[in-house]
Amino acid sequence: MKRITTYLTTPLFLSLALCFFTGCSGGSEKTPAKVSDETTTTTAPADTQTAAVIQDTTAAPPPPTEEPSPAPNTGSGGLAPHEADEERLSVILDLISQDLEAQQLEYRSDLGQDCSGIYHKIKDMVQRKMKELGDKSKYHYPTYAEDRDSRAVAKWYHNNNNLYIVQDAKADGNKIRPGTVMFYGQTDKQYSNPSIDELTTRGVGIMHIAVVTKVEKDDAGNVTKYTIMHGRNTKYTASRTGGNCDCGGSTAKQHAKFPFGNWNQPWVAMANIETPL
Repeated sequence: MKRITTYLTTPLFLSLALCFFTGCSGGSEKTPAKVSDETTTTTAPADTQTAAVIQDTTAAPPPPTEEPSPAPNTGSGGLAPHEADEERLSVILDLISQDLEAQQLEYRSDLGQDCSGIYHKIKDMVQRKMKELGDKSKYHYPTYAEDRDSRAVAKWYHNNNNLYIVQDAKADGNKIRPGTVMFYGQTDKQYSNPSIDELTTRGVGIMHIAVVTKVEKDDAGNVTKYTIMHGRNTKYTASRTGGNCDCGGSTAKQHAKFPFGNWNQPWVAMANIETPL
């Protein structure tokens, strides 16, 4: 009887010994979870890569091996060469105007439908419809994002040597042509030898912008009338109107006061819509 008891307890002893040295089933379940946690906390390739990128971008740049780039062009004004075919450009501008007029665009700055917004629409459409003027290797233009309002557009043209500041509006009338960007000053204000700083100051200088679509000349070749496409005001949708001209009626009276202006807004500057690089 004692022999049997000894035989049965021996396996029990061996089993307890094996559990002590190798671990029981409960321990074997916890071990993988612990290993997984360590992997998560000790291996972070994404963080390592990010740290490397930050280090690269913040490192001091190597010394230049070439001549430094010139300072940004501040410009000196003056119209750039006008290279577009005027007759073709006039036709295209009329077609663009018809398209915009058909949309009945209210004067809303939040939708880019104010006077400067309409200018940007025309400028973009000209580039698409006249491939030569859309050639980025030859021409560049103000951008809606960076040159949003009429004063910023004028400043851009001035900085790129494509802005003429009008000193004598009556004498400068023959400079007006299809594709001319017209800038007008404050209502009922007379200007004397304005500077670019004055013209680009809000509430003091430029108040309105438009694009010339068509001009009319007399037998001597002098500009007598012109048509502009522009965002007009909150009463009217974007459309074409005529600038001041010596052509009778109330327009003649306005022309006498503000030659080639936009009713009671004086004509103060002009640019060609395209600017050569």
